[in-house]
Amino acid sequence: MKRIVIFLTMIVAACTTPSYPSIDQPSTGSNTQKDRDIIAYIDERLETEYLWLDEVLEKKDGFNRNAAWNEYLGSSLSKLTTNGDDGYVNAKGQRVYYSYIREITSSLTRAEVKGLGVDMHTTIIWYDQENNYYAFIVEDVFVGSPAAEADIRRGDLIVKINDSYITPQNYVAFFNKIQVNGNSQSAKLQIYRRLGEGGEPETFNVSLTAAQFAECMVTHKEIIEGSKRVGYLVYTGFDTDSDEALLEALREFDEAGVEEVILDLRTNGGGAVVSAQKLASTLLALEDEGKVLCEVRRNPNNMMSRTSEEFPLLPSDVHLDLKHLTVIASNHTASASELMIMGLRGLDIPVTVVGATTNGKNCGMDVTRRTVGSTYLEYAPITFMCLDAKGFGDWGDGIQPDVDVKAIDPNYPLPYAPWGSQQDAALYAALESIGCTATAPTRALVGESYAPAATIAEPLIGMRLYPEGEE
Repeated sequence: MKRIVIFLTMIVAACTTPSYPSIDQPSTGSNTQKDRDIIAYIDERLETEYLWLDEVLEKKDGFNRNAAWNEYLGSSLSKLTTNGDDGYVNAKGQRVYYSYIREITSSLTRAEVKGLGVDMHTTIIWYDQENNYYAFIVEDVFVGSPAAEADIRRGDLIVKINDSYITPQNYVAFFNKIQVNGNSQSAKLQIYRRLGEGGEPETFNVSLTAAQFAECMVTHKEIIEGSKRVGYLVYTGFDTDSDEALLEALREFDEAGVEEVILDLRTNGGGAVVSAQKLASTLLALEDEGKVLCEVRRNPNNMMSRTSEEFPLLPSDVHLDLKHLTVIASNHTASASELMIMGLRGLDIPVTVVGATTNGKNCGMDVTRRTVGSTYLEYAPITFMCLDAKGFGDWGDGIQPDVDVKAIDPNYPLPYAPWGSQQDAALYAALESIGCTATAPTRALVGESYAPAATIAEPLIGMRLYPEGEE
């Protein structure tokens, strides 16, 4: 089944709710006035902007307006048959929609986060199977966060929290408590590092206190000197607040005269299409300015936005003039990340994908925020499809890798080494694919030594989730 791309085109909506008696006034029932007011907001956008709004208009009278507001969107979408690209069927056979509405708070800007700064992989592994103990794998650590200052690294295992082992009974609560957007004000963590000082495993404790930090999506950048000079950039989300950091990294590559660029998007679920524009514009040549990277198409009857919109390459003070790009990808690579690959290919720029098949999201959403009564809401129905410069948009089943990293690491993309380490199987494979000398990853470190035990529910793929703040 084709699945969707979620681009973050944020529109801050007015706080008033118009009256549309035919659709916005629910029938009387057991739900509250709050439910009915929020349902009016949901209906308003489904009727005027949803990509499959024609079927909404045909079937809206059958929607259950007696439902609770947080159940209404899913129950309404389930009555439609033309919206197959809005979501997927999960391993349990359940239909999951990418269109969503959720309550948020608004005390911080999107770029600001208060927490410990640890981003953990959603796959939980066995640490001590005999005693039924689990471990969390550190996926990333945000620059300037308490976790970064404590020298926690990607690939570290968290094996104890506040002197307690992680078990089947407490792992969900612990994960939600200390994850980057969790509510923990402090935590004592026991860390197991498989590749410590001198190459030997080590175990140590750190105590963290929550603090405010900028959630920069440029997680790691370096120039790798080998048989070629390679710029390596880890970019975890297409977020406009990180655009300056992104451009600064590319300026450094340009000044160093890099011959190749490896763009690591394995954890990048997407974000703002304008950030993808800026990134693509810097990667290519000056004479490419103005060429169309992509086009988005909405329903011809969309009443709120242009039904067709092109995104050309922009003027930039940096032009790497690449003739080829290497992208590290995984099943978490989605949305604007996939657009980068397909958009460049549509401009006849070869892109080598190293890793695993991408998520396969080729359509997206316009996100609005509105206060309904005392409830602050973020609402994102699917509103458009994406096409490259040649009018191609059929990557809904994911983009296949040119180099399959699972041949080296069966459990890829589970993290086991810090960013930039050539013990990272994906980076090793990417360097090898462009003919740059690299050190083969140690077999004892690759993912086959992980034994998955449980999985935390995946976040919405295709956009970063910011629990607080307006765009």
